[in-house]
Amino acid sequence: MRIRSLLSLHGLFAFLLISSNASALDITGQSRTYLMSRETVDSTNLMPLTEYLNFKVDNSAKDSVSFNFGGWYRHDLRDESANGKDNDDLQYAYISIKKRSGNAVLDLGRVLVHEGIASEQIDGVHARTDLKGGFTIAAYGGSPVETISDTRRGDSIAGGRIAQGLPGYYIIGISHLDEKNNRSSFRREEGVDIWLRPLTKLEVQGTSSYNAIERGWMQHSYYVTVGPFGDLRLNGEFSKIDYKQFFSSLTVSAFTFPNIDPDETITTAGGSIDYAITRQLTAIADYKNFHYSIAGQANYYGGKIAFAGESFGMGVSGHRMDGATAALQYDELGIYVSKKIARADVSLQLLHLAYKQEINGVKHADNASAAAGYAITPKARLVADVTYSTDSDFTRDVRAMATFVYSFDAHYESGKKNTPSAVKKSEKSK
Repeated sequence: MRIRSLLSLHGLFAFLLISSNASALDITGQSRTYLMSRETVDSTNLMPLTEYLNFKVDNSAKDSVSFNFGGWYRHDLRDESANGKDNDDLQYAYISIKKRSGNAVLDLGRVLVHEGIASEQIDGVHARTDLKGGFTIAAYGGSPVETISDTRRGDSIAGGRIAQGLPGYYIIGISHLDEKNNRSSFRREEGVDIWLRPLTKLEVQGTSSYNAIERGWMQHSYYVTVGPFGDLRLNGEFSKIDYKQFFSSLTVSAFTFPNIDPDETITTAGGSIDYAITRQLTAIADYKNFHYSIAGQANYYGGKIAFAGESFGMGVSGHRMDGATAALQYDELGIYVSKKIARADVSLQLLHLAYKQEINGVKHADNASAAAGYAITPKARLVADVTYSTDSDFTRDVRAMATFVYSFDAHYESGKKNTPSAVKKSEKSK
């Protein structure tokens, strides 16, 4: 964590140098502190204390320069977790330079990249800009941030996306990703992403990704929305995943062979009908079919009625899962209630699964959770929640967590230092 902290401070120092001539600085961020208590299967009592911190420092200029930081640190107050008593992760820390002309952006540092098929965490550079004719081009490169015990020596990642569209009607993008591990090809993926609105009442979006090393389609995922027609709206979805292609480059043991069948594919298709009975009351009927090429099929269907008022909400749902295995043959009943009282709010959620036949001697599974929150100030909130569950794998699992969330912001101007008037003016502008 020391090296990461030094890198972050160096990035912040560089940002302050770049923006030293700026007339104003805005600092916004959030601190989230979690204290959890739970017992594992082997009777280990865990009480991790975790702090998530993210903030942004912006120079408030038309062509802005900002420093962005996000990371977390965990310390076990009781028994030790599987990955040690202390753990931390620097999620992102980068300088971002934005230009209004061409909607251009340049990010330098530890960056989270989301471009087409890519959703990556890299140490490097990411850039994007708009061109004439509705074209957008993006590129990134650097070293991938590893999440396993593998060295980063000889590792690299590079890719990009080019898209063309007409605002309000369509966007079509083509993207490419090339990753090397120890200077050897590890991932090479290509993909297409689309967003279409050919009619006012019709919207389609989705992605298809291709494994260029194994020469096969990894995944197709598409969604369609039709409506609304008055108070009625239709939603549809389709996806297909080829396990061999999708998991071929992963190194996390849970997703490697033989933990999963490499010849399995899953095709999911379904949809829902949403009908607003009143402004506050909505009825939903939904259906989804899961088709496994080896494990067989399963159908999940049912409905839900939800009420959402200004200070009170509740919902009741009922579904049936009808599949080829015992684990996929059950009836599901759910209910939730929420209530807001001045600065406080409470919620309760129950989920009951009744299996058609026993699994490990268990006929049903239950999950119950209760949460209570209180807004100490407009920027500070305290939440406590408890979850109780039983199923075929755990006789009893109880988890409790306390959360403290604090949002902060400050405005600095040349010759001034966080004056109350400046802060108020900043808050109004937001």
